[in-house]
Amino acid sequence: MKRKDVTREALHRAALRSTRASAALENRSVPVGVTRSERVERFLAARKQRD
Repeated sequence: MKRKDVTREALHRAALRSTRASAALENRSVPVGVTRSERVERFLAARKQRD
C-alpha cells in the first residue's frame, strides 16, 4: 500500500467523526449548542500547547 500524507486538519475531522459515532453507539450524544466549561477549555488549551 502506498503511503499518504495526512494533514492535521484531516486527522482532526477523522477524530471528530469517530467520537460522534462512538457517542451515538452508546446513546450519549451531546446536544447541539452545548458550551464547554471553563475547566474543559483550559484543559484543551494546555493539550494544544503540548502538540
